[in-house]
This record gives sequence, C-alpha cells and structure tokens, in this order.
Amino acid sequence: MSKSKRVNDSKFLIQKKSKNFEKFSKQKFKSSLLSAGLSEKKSEEVFDEINSHLDEYFSTALLHKATYKAILKRSKVYAANYDIKRAIYNLGPTGFPFEILCAQMLEAKGFQTQVGVVKQGKYVSHEVDIIAHREDQSLYCECKFHAQKFYKNDIKIPLYVHSRYLDLKEANPDENFRYALISNTQFSSDAIAYSRGVGLVLYSLNYPEKNTFVDHIKKYKVYPITVLKSLRVKDRKKLLEQGIVVIKQVSEKDLEDIGILKNMRTKIMQEIKVLTRPN
Repeated sequence: MSKSKRVNDSKFLIQKKSKNFEKFSKQKFKSSLLSAGLSEKKSEEVFDEINSHLDEYFSTALLHKATYKAILKRSKVYAANYDIKRAIYNLGPTGFPFEILCAQMLEAKGFQTQVGVVKQGKYVSHEVDIIAHREDQSLYCECKFHAQKFYKNDIKIPLYVHSRYLDLKEANPDENFRYALISNTQFSSDAIAYSRGVGLVLYSLNYPEKNTFVDHIKKYKVYPITVLKSLRVKDRKKLLEQGIVVIKQVSEKDLEDIGILKNMRTKIMQEIKVLTRPN
C-alpha cells in the first residue's frame, strides 16, 4: 500500500503528546497550514513534501518539526505562525511569562496594563494577573498557563474566577470592570457556556471561534521570543528571566547584555524585523 493510499484511507496513525493515537487527516493538516497563512497552492506543496515521507513521522512532534522546516523554506512569518502554540508552551514552566504575553496582547489592542496587582475584595484580597484599562472598558484578567496542550480548562476554573469577580465587585461597587480568563489551551463546552452566561470574557485556543488567542497574536504580531529560530535556548531563558517575553520587547542592547556576539545579534534582530514587518 502506498503512502498516499494510507493517507487517503485515514489508516496512518500519529502518536499525540498525550500518548494516544489519532488518524492522520489531510484536511486537518492542510487546515493548520492555511491557518498559518499559506495559500492553497503552497499548502498542497507542503503536504506533498510531507506525504512523501509520512511513514517517518510517527508522532505529532516529528510531524510538526518536519512541517515547520518545510514551511520555513517558504516563509519565516508563516513558519512562526505555524509554531506559535508550541512556542507558547515553551514559555514555561512557570506561568509568569505567559502573563507578560497576555499583557502585551492586550496592549496591542489599545489597553494600558498592570501585571500582578493585589486588590482587596469584600472578604479576602486577590492577586489579579493583569488589570487592563482602555477608554471603552476595563478588564481584570486571570491567566491560566498549562505546559501540556491536551489539558482542557473545565467548569471549575470559570466558577472560581467568577467568585473572585463577585468578591471584588462587592468591595468596589463604583468600579466598572469585567473579568477575563485567558488560557493557552482549550475550554470545555461547559466552561464556555457558564462564562457566556455570567459575562466572563474568554480567550483561548478554541474561543472565540474566529478570533482566538492565537489569532490575536498573529494579527498584532505579538510573537513570543520562543518563535525565534536564531535565538539559542540558553539565551531565551536569560531574556525570559528579565521579563522580555515578546519579540517587540527585544533590543540589540538586551542581546548584548546577555553576551550574544555581534553577528548573532544582527541575525536575531533581522529575524525580528521580518516577523514584525507590516503585512
């Protein structure tokens, strides 16, 4: 049986990070390419290239790596778009860099932000991950970072977030704000239904359906530094320790201060220039 036959019959199995297996789907694969920005023609080219060696990519990690390389040959921007989810997971293990990323995303939407603010509720005090103000609205944000992409935020999370909102609102009745819940994974259907009902703002991988958290990152080019192919892992860690999480925050002096040589600084800054270039 040929490789193409295996794909068309959906009999080729790929192991996910959860250790479960799923059937390879050309439609799902091409959808990820189109979502990254590739045209229909370029998506077919990448699919044909990957399909010719599909039996070598028995896990989603190997498939992702090969696909990323295939896209990178065609566009650094589309490769970064394709790699955003993995890049966000690589901001861990703590959730603080994710909070910075969320704040930067909100700032790109016109908000002024504060990270890690303690507010007094009626009964207890609460640390609010992000407080964001814009002329038309204010948001108190809870950021839920998970290192495993198969983790799904269930109903318990919006329940306790809404309880925090009620306690803070009762203590600050004159302050007009909504609570937002931002996650790098998905929300369960119950979590979405409850959040809609009580007025929580949600951003995640699967919500809102046509304007997800990742869509916002691509739209506003708020790429985490973990998308940079030219930045070494050890240097990435040094920048993250300094609170430099998004590529727009990076300056050549930042790179010099952590000991990166001139030729590599030039290469990194050029990659950032390409990724942040207006469409």
